[in-house]
Amino acid sequence: MQIIYYLSSFLLYYPLVLSLFWLIGALFYYFLIERKKATLDYERPREGITFIISCFNEAETIAETVTNISTLSYPKKELIVINDGSQDDTAAVLLKLNEVYPFKFIDLKQNQGKANALNSGVKIAKYNYIMCVDADTTIDDPAPYYMIDNFYTYENIGAVTGNPRIRNKRSLLGKIQTVEFASIIGGIKRAQSMNGYINTISGVFTLLSKKALEDCNLWDIDMVTEDIALSWKMHLHNYVIAYEPHALCWMIVPETLRGLLKQRLRWAQGNQEVLVRDFTKVLKKKSIPFWFLFAEQLISLIWVFSIVFSIIFLLLNLNFLDYYFYEETLNIILASSFVLITVNIILFSAQLFIDSRYERKNMFYFLFLSWYPIFYWAINAVTNVFALPKALKREKGAYATWKSPDRGKVQR
Repeated sequence: MQIIYYLSSFLLYYPLVLSLFWLIGALFYYFLIERKKATLDYERPREGITFIISCFNEAETIAETVTNISTLSYPKKELIVINDGSQDDTAAVLLKLNEVYPFKFIDLKQNQGKANALNSGVKIAKYNYIMCVDADTTIDDPAPYYMIDNFYTYENIGAVTGNPRIRNKRSLLGKIQTVEFASIIGGIKRAQSMNGYINTISGVFTLLSKKALEDCNLWDIDMVTEDIALSWKMHLHNYVIAYEPHALCWMIVPETLRGLLKQRLRWAQGNQEVLVRDFTKVLKKKSIPFWFLFAEQLISLIWVFSIVFSIIFLLLNLNFLDYYFYEETLNIILASSFVLITVNIILFSAQLFIDSRYERKNMFYFLFLSWYPIFYWAINAVTNVFALPKALKREKGAYATWKSPDRGKVQR
């Protein structure tokens, strides 16, 4: 039983320590970098940006995204839209839009995945900076200015990832994800920025150096999450990924449990594919901060399977007639859950407060923090378990394709 004692301690303390690390890192980032950000100078000379949108079955959302990007005040820009073999009216919608807004339109007849579509767009891009935007996303007007300024401020920048916000907040799942992106995801990116290695750019909204992209051989067509795969390739090629919290975009998130699980399963699979693919390369890089990022991802995976082992062990040793077994086990579970939820609520509240400068009404979702620790750790555990076989069976060289999860109703 000694091993179960140590395992139980690991299951409780690991998420607490990790959450504390995220909070401390986020606070350092906020006070040392974020809060001291200079006022945006719109008149400063800046290079051009090529905006690229890849879309598959996005007939309902693409018009708003194209209109938004086309009407941004950023002076030097071009827009490339790729229809990735859509089976709905996306192509027809884009042809009609092209009569109003001047953009380059690539109409691929077969769906071969987002990475392949983006690669086809980069090859005809006019400018040295590439902004990737999802087909259901709109961008705040100052965002491109904030993002490209990082390339003039810091050396060896490969990508600048923005600060995604949630558009559809009416449902319970929408509200929980609002808390997630405003507190934990933003907090993780702030903390990882202080470590020097961000796990992943946001595929929904990122500005990239075309040179860095080409040095990394563009996006991998056979990785199910092209953004995570590209992020780790950039790290291995010694490029820096920066986080720009002032650059806001607005996206639509799944509002059904099925749609959310489908999305998170793909995220978990993509993360595991990178760990498998880049394991030896990470060790050869001999960078302690990069090793720390790798250890964080690997130990989180071990934590998930430790939960599975613990549940199986308890079931195998379950004595239906032993009252004291129930009492002891239940007390341990309840006490651990209470400590984990309470501490996480405190930590996530602090991160939500940091982020509230960009969307103050998110503080009204404070009440949903009580749901959040269970939601976040539980869904990660479930999806990582089912993702591992998929990640191990990845077919190298095959096009990685998927369908977007459900679209919620946008709160306007």
